[in-house]
Amino acid sequence: MTRAPLGLRALRLAGDAALALAALWLAFQLRIYLPLPFTEGLLPRDRLAFLFGEWPAVLLAQLGCLYVFGLYDSPGRRSNPELARSLAAAVALQGTVLVAYLFFANRGFPRSVLLLYVLLDWLLLFAWRLALRRTGVVPERRVAIVGAGPAAAEIARAIALGSGHGLGVRVVGFVPTPEEEAAGAPAVEEPALGPRLGAHDDLPRLLADGQIDDLVLAPSGESWQTRLIDRLAGTRPDHTNVLLLPGPFESLIGRMRYRWVHDLPLIEVVRESEWLINRPLKRLLDLAAGAALCVLALPLLGACALAVRLTSPGPVLYRQRRVGRGQRLFTLLKFRTMRLDAETETGGEMLATLDDPRLTPIGAFLRRYRLDEFPQLLNVLAGEMSLVGPRPERPGFVQSYLREVAGYAERFTLAPGLTGLAQVNGDYHSSPQNKLRYDLAYMANWSLWLDVSILLRTTKIVLTSRGV
Repeated sequence: MTRAPLGLRALRLAGDAALALAALWLAFQLRIYLPLPFTEGLLPRDRLAFLFGEWPAVLLAQLGCLYVFGLYDSPGRRSNPELARSLAAAVALQGTVLVAYLFFANRGFPRSVLLLYVLLDWLLLFAWRLALRRTGVVPERRVAIVGAGPAAAEIARAIALGSGHGLGVRVVGFVPTPEEEAAGAPAVEEPALGPRLGAHDDLPRLLADGQIDDLVLAPSGESWQTRLIDRLAGTRPDHTNVLLLPGPFESLIGRMRYRWVHDLPLIEVVRESEWLINRPLKRLLDLAAGAALCVLALPLLGACALAVRLTSPGPVLYRQRRVGRGQRLFTLLKFRTMRLDAETETGGEMLATLDDPRLTPIGAFLRRYRLDEFPQLLNVLAGEMSLVGPRPERPGFVQSYLREVAGYAERFTLAPGLTGLAQVNGDYHSSPQNKLRYDLAYMANWSLWLDVSILLRTTKIVLTSRGV
């Protein structure tokens, strides 16, 4: 629900592409017809040929840099200064990319036109985004949550938080599930849930009357099916299948695989392990991309190591025991970002916070841009980790989550990852339950393209220091 509607995204893409070409054309016209400070005379008209030769590169750079800075992610209700800063950063990156492209491709291009293009592009984009905002092309969607327990409260809080960042969704109230109605259980104390809209049987009327646009169904408790899957994790042989005879509700859920037994369609909830085939493909990607990233990142790794060594006493690398595939322990490598006494000061395992006082000055910078994670490429090459997968946790946390979070053991079917679906979609301090949802969704929908897309989105997060 955090993504902009398809029509709006198409409109933004078309407008941004047109503005890139318009800004480039205007930059040439200004240099051809107007004398400008710090330039020597007017630009000869025949230089307009550069426009027709380089416009595809400008177009790709425009859309790519706007994507990197999250300007296609959500309907967006940023403040005007925040919008201006994001656009300025995207346009500045675009100018840098174009300079690098023209240099390495040995292509001639008027430098004054490029500078004018960057300025005009920023002005046009800012005006365009303000105009889009004022047209009100993103209607707010009214949501009712079906459920009154902790899961419903978690959903309501997430929507309320997202609404403050331009999600375009508002919770108008809740309706308890039939089980909650029968038990007479009151709603949890959560203001974000809003008022009770009625009984479960009132939902068709609420939708028909136009009082709500969407329903979000929240689980009301832990099912026996979830407990069974949890117990099977780690003990289930690879050739085992777990099948479900679906009702109408399960049959409507997309992207599921079926087995037919005579005339009964059974859903493959846990299917015979495809990782006998997928794991070699994933390992090939890890080795090829991991080795390439190691080579490309050598200068950056050297600079980070030197910065850690010069700014605080202690080793450059920090070694920590983590839980990997099959719940086996391995040693994870990171650049040290905290003081030497950080662990003893807190008395053991403790989750880091965004403004953790234990961070060294250079450590805060490395963590903000995820640079402290780069040594884990060695873990990837050693086969202890993958480029993409569930993030590895510390043993103490794992034991706690195994007791408290249903289905948590299933995530150890895969090798842990340098990044993952939870890291590119969720918040830094997302709950273990929510991270598990992402991890299981990743496992069920894995493809090489999914890994590549997560790596590209991770690059965007690193470049913009968001999601940390």
